[in-house]
Amino acid sequence: MGRWTKHLSSDISAGFAVSLIALPLSLGLATASGVPPMAGVIPAIIGGIIVAIFGGSHVTISGPGYGLVVVILAAVTMLGQGDPLQGYLLTCAAVVVSGLLLFLFGLIRLGALGDFFPSSAIQGLLAAIGLIIISKQFHVMLGVGETEAKGSLGLLLEIPRSIYRMVKSPGIPWEGIIGIVSGVIMFGYAKVKWRPLHWLPAPMWVLFLAVGFWAYFTFITMEPYPIDEAFLIPIPDNLMDSVVFPDFSWWAHPDFWMAVISITLLSSIESLLSIKAVDKLDPLARRSNINKDLKALGLGSILSGLVGGLPVVMVIARSSVNVNNGAHSRKANFFHAFFLLVFILLVKDVLRNVPVSALAGILVYTGYKLAAPKAFKKVARIGKAELFIFIGTLLGTLAFGLLQGIIVGILLTVCVQLSQLRSVRNLFRYVFRPNTLLYQESEQKFYLGIKGYAGFLNYLRLKGKLDSIPHKADIVLDMSLTQYVDHSVMEHIHYY
Repeated sequence: MGRWTKHLSSDISAGFAVSLIALPLSLGLATASGVPPMAGVIPAIIGGIIVAIFGGSHVTISGPGYGLVVVILAAVTMLGQGDPLQGYLLTCAAVVVSGLLLFLFGLIRLGALGDFFPSSAIQGLLAAIGLIIISKQFHVMLGVGETEAKGSLGLLLEIPRSIYRMVKSPGIPWEGIIGIVSGVIMFGYAKVKWRPLHWLPAPMWVLFLAVGFWAYFTFITMEPYPIDEAFLIPIPDNLMDSVVFPDFSWWAHPDFWMAVISITLLSSIESLLSIKAVDKLDPLARRSNINKDLKALGLGSILSGLVGGLPVVMVIARSSVNVNNGAHSRKANFFHAFFLLVFILLVKDVLRNVPVSALAGILVYTGYKLAAPKAFKKVARIGKAELFIFIGTLLGTLAFGLLQGIIVGILLTVCVQLSQLRSVRNLFRYVFRPNTLLYQESEQKFYLGIKGYAGFLNYLRLKGKLDSIPHKADIVLDMSLTQYVDHSVMEHIHYY
């Protein structure tokens, strides 16, 4: 009992703060994914409970993820073949199977594979996801509806035309005005130092703005609400109507398995990146049990998909809010889910009057954070080779898709490393042969030597040696016999 009540008040407070952000984000991420809004709330509630009980992280928050917006929307479109409802039900089935794979990954201890992906390729993939989110949500934020452009690049080029359509629209473009104001709040929130403003997170202020707009017309002017029903969040009167069951009829179709692989890849990458990033924020410097987290995320995704929800992943932004509000344990994740459930039960009648353009303003900011100019500058400071991999992965993702984009990034990384080695044979020699030597010099001092080539392809061998060293021991790391050490390995060692 004492262990449960320890730091209980701070975990409740942190969970409440996270739920304020998670509510509008969950609704927005589901809408952007082409599924009903409640499909975004379901994984936040189920994931918060399941991961809090069975997970291996300490202060990480689970729920729907930014990176999966693109892959879920693609799955719904591809599997539905013009029927959004059928695409949604088939995608739920893909989420369930993806959850089974994630659970299996944790069972056979594949969490270490998160270190296999090249750092610059991952950054390029995340930047591409940001641009894809912006390309799709900017038009929704302006309230202009469907556009003629196809593909992410086409949608980005269509933005000036959508601005023109909003300006020239007959009457007052209230949907676009609300969306733009929401975007301004998101972008300007951190720059305004007025303390009362920061009592609530920016997404919650956006929600209050949208609800206040509805209340003004409903209770003050008594005039008809000027937002068309097609532009409002479609939350059902009976929340049980949000519960749907997946359709497994396409289990043998190649497109179904393409969706499963894409969802699994992005779920694992986003979760592993989040877990590693949040471990660095933990004030107690604890390390997560990644394989335990994979099993919990897999179980959460299975349950979420079975009732019509999106996949459950670990998320960085909400986790950082959790840490900043004093969270000490996984209980904060549980309380974030609890408060979300309370909000949905109590204020669903109000939420259905919120324009989707307000949520789109939140998502445009989210996309910008992933693809901000500082992300390009950060990679450019590392070197031209890493910038080449970053941009190549970004363009490959925009042109071909997420799964193909990360493959492009891996191939570009291998090509760059081949070009910088004195002997091509060395790359393959040290990938398949031991290139590390570890021995103990004294009780608390270890020597670890690396020979030949140290890159993302053979980092798991180096990681195994590092993990075998006691936590408080001193390490002498000798790289004098290496011909090449790539950026991913240096980054892993830096954070180690």
